[in-house]
Amino acid sequence: MIVVPASSSVFRSPEAAHGLLVPGEGAAVTRRGALASLLSGEMGNSLVNGGLPGGKRRISLASRPGRTTFYVALPPKGKHHNVVRYPMAVVGPGYRGVLTSSATHLKGLIAIADIAPSVEALRRGHRPRIRFHSSPAPLAYLDRLDRRLDRSHDSRTGAVLVLVGLLTAFGLLALASRQAVLGRAAFLVAPACLVVAVALSAAGLTEPWQVLVVLGVVSAALALAGGVLLRPRWPLALGLAAVFAFLYAVMWARPEWNSLAALGPRPDGGGRFYGVNNQVATLLLSPALVLGVLAGGALPAVALLIAAGMVASFVGAQGDGLFVYLAGFAVLAIRLGGVRPGFGRVAAATAVPVAAALALVAVDAATGGSSHITHAFGGGPGSLAGHLGHRIHLSAAYVAARWYEAVLFAASVAVLVWLALRRPRLAVLDALLAALAVSLLVNDTPTDIAGFGVLSALVLWVWAGRSGERLGALD
Repeated sequence: MIVVPASSSVFRSPEAAHGLLVPGEGAAVTRRGALASLLSGEMGNSLVNGGLPGGKRRISLASRPGRTTFYVALPPKGKHHNVVRYPMAVVGPGYRGVLTSSATHLKGLIAIADIAPSVEALRRGHRPRIRFHSSPAPLAYLDRLDRRLDRSHDSRTGAVLVLVGLLTAFGLLALASRQAVLGRAAFLVAPACLVVAVALSAAGLTEPWQVLVVLGVVSAALALAGGVLLRPRWPLALGLAAVFAFLYAVMWARPEWNSLAALGPRPDGGGRFYGVNNQVATLLLSPALVLGVLAGGALPAVALLIAAGMVASFVGAQGDGLFVYLAGFAVLAIRLGGVRPGFGRVAAATAVPVAAALALVAVDAATGGSSHITHAFGGGPGSLAGHLGHRIHLSAAYVAARWYEAVLFAASVAVLVWLALRRPRLAVLDALLAALAVSLLVNDTPTDIAGFGVLSALVLWVWAGRSGERLGALD
C-alpha cells in the first residue's frame, strides 16, 4: 500500500487497473481522516471524532512495491468538501482495466475502507473485495464517470426541492378541495418522483437543469394520471406493486441507474453507494403500508416481500429499513385487527418482526449477500449493539451540527406528534408514525427521516382522513 501524488505516472499506466477513490463519508474530509480510513478499513464520518474512524490499524504503508501494489492519492492537508474523487491504481498479476468493488456496485468507484480488507485478503491468498473489469479505455471511462458523479451531486438539492414542492402543492390542493382524486395524486407524488428520477438516469439525462425540469413536469403528470386512474382497491394496489417491482428490479439488474439518479443513494458522499438510502426508504414507507392495507389477507406476504427487497444485499441493502418496515407492518396488522392489544399481543407484535428480520438477514448471508447489514449481524450481539450505538451518536451529531437542522428536526417531530393526537384515528397513519419513530431510533440521518416523514404523514392524513376517500379498512 503506497500513497503517491495525484500526478504520479502510475495513474496513467496501461499496466495497472484504475479507479476513483472516495476518501471519506459525509460532507467534509481531511487527509488525516482519509489516511486513518485507508489503514483501518473503516469509514469515518466528518460529524464524529473529526472524521477519524474507530477501528484499529490493519495494514501499514510501504516504501517500495510488492507483488501486488495498491497506489492511492489522498486529499491535501486541511478540511475539504467531500465532492472530489482521487485516483487509485493497482499493479499486480491480472489487474488490468477498471477496478470494481463489492461495496459500491459501481464499476470504477472504490470506497477507501475497502482497501485494507483487500490487501489482507491478497496476503492470505483469498479473494479480495477490490477486483477488476476489463476495459479497452479505462481512463476515458473513469473521466466520464467522474463527470456523471458531479452532475448527480449538482442535481440532488434541486430534485429534493422539486419533490417537496410537488408534495406541498398537491397536498394543499387536496386539503382545500377535499377531492379524492387530488388526494391520491398527492399521495402518488413521491413514488412518481422516484420512478422518474431512475428513468432519467437510465436515459442518460444528466444536465442538472434538464433533470429538474423533466422531473417536475413528468412526475406531476404521472401523479395526476395516477390520481384519476388508480382508484382503490385493485388498480391502486397494482400500481403501487409495480413501483416496488420496478425499483427493486433496477437495483438488482442495473444498480448504476439507481446510484446515479437525482433522488436516491449518494455515492459521491461515501455513505450510501447503492440500494435504498434513508431518504428513499422514508418516501416508500407510506406507499408500502397502503399497499399492505389494499392487499387485505395478503398483508403478511406483502410485508415479507417488501422487507426482503429492503434487506437483500444485491437489492436494497437497507438493514435499518428492514426493522422500520416490519415494525410498521406489525402495527398495521394490529390496528386492522380491530382489537385493543394487550401485553401478549404487543409482545408477539415485537417478537414476530424481530424474528422475521433475523431470518431475512440470515437468508441473505447464506445466499452470498455481503453488506454492512450482514457484517453487523455476523459479529454477534456486541457488534450489533455497537453498530446501533454508533448510529445514535451520529444521529445526534447530525442534528446538533447546524442550527437549521435542529429547527427542522424539532418542527417536524412536533407536527408528527400533532398528527398522532388527531381524531378519528387512521390505522395506516398510526402504522406510519410508529415506523417513523423506529426509524428515528435506528437511522443516522434524522432530519431526512423527520422531514420527509412529516410530509408523507400529512399527505396521507389529507388523502385518507380529509378527502372522503373510502378505502375500507384503511379508515
